[in-house]
Amino acid sequence: MRKEDDLELLKAEREAADRDYNGALTRLDRAIQALPAAFPHPPPSLDEHQISPLNTLWKIEEPPVAGGVGGRIAAAIRHAVAPLFAQQQAFNSAVVDHINRNVPVARQTRESIETTLAVLHDQIETLAAFESLLVMFLQQITPYVDTRDRNVAGLLRGLSGAINAVADETMKRTEALLARERRHETRVADVETQLSELRRQLDEVTRALSARGPDHA
Repeated sequence: MRKEDDLELLKAEREAADRDYNGALTRLDRAIQALPAAFPHPPPSLDEHQISPLNTLWKIEEPPVAGGVGGRIAAAIRHAVAPLFAQQQAFNSAVVDHINRNVPVARQTRESIETTLAVLHDQIETLAAFESLLVMFLQQITPYVDTRDRNVAGLLRGLSGAINAVADETMKRTEALLARERRHETRVADVETQLSELRRQLDEVTRALSARGPDHA
């Protein structure tokens, strides 16, 4: 028996294929992505509370020079520590300049992170929606195929019925032709029998005439 004709084997193969398909569909359904419960938020905004005071207080102001002995003493002390104040002011200037340069960078970094997180959030939502629609679509394949199978089965049943009707009509016509042929053969046999009888009778007449001879002519 051919494999195509083994209905039990075909049924077993179909059931195995259905189980594999349903198993794969279940795994795909479980793999649908979802937004995490604790989706990350952008970092807090830059604390710029001390930016303005820093830009005001970084420069060391020299007190006014007083007169007299005290003024001369203060001037001498100022001259002695002037390199230290200059160094401190240079450091303050560098720190304030560094902070001022990093403020826009920090702002842009936070804005970039916020935008990236928003895009990521939307993309995950869109992907999850697509995966859900994909699973729903795949779930419709089996009913669709079953519908097509039933449609094909219906067409085959209709075709089988038509073939059977044609076969029945052909059988009836064949039987009618055979009956007609048999009747024809019967008539031919009757004619041949009658011809044989006529030949026999003719032969008897011929023999009888021959037996009488010329004297009876």
